[in-house]
Amino acid sequence: MTRVRCVLGMLGTDVHTKGIRTLARHFRDAGIEVVYLGEHNTPEGFAAATAAEDADIVGLSFSTASYLYYVEELMKAMASVGLADVPVMVGGLIHTDDEPTLRGLGVAGIFGPGSTTESILDFVFSITGRNSVH
Repeated sequence: MTRVRCVLGMLGTDVHTKGIRTLARHFRDAGIEVVYLGEHNTPEGFAAATAAEDADIVGLSFSTASYLYYVEELMKAMASVGLADVPVMVGGLIHTDDEPTLRGLGVAGIFGPGSTTESILDFVFSITGRNSVH
């Protein structure tokens, strides 16, 4: 069985990376292949990297209120390069009132404050149809 390949990163000017860097380490420990793009990405660049890396899933982290704008732009960019079927999950400071809007944009997984690593890993393995290789 092949490993899950996940592209992780941040869009725009958000620079609070501790959470996503920690998640990347937990993903690697669970057998997920992580492509970490870091911060200051554009939606178009993120979509291009997702295509180039042949990712199974995308993970975004936000600590600013601009996530609705950036998620919408990313979903458009991914669709324009034929990646509308790649699941996208978002995490960080996500307001529960915005969850329906995010779902409407096509976001498959939403992990706000208080989400556990286990719940995120369960989601990744469930939505990709794969199990940890460990």
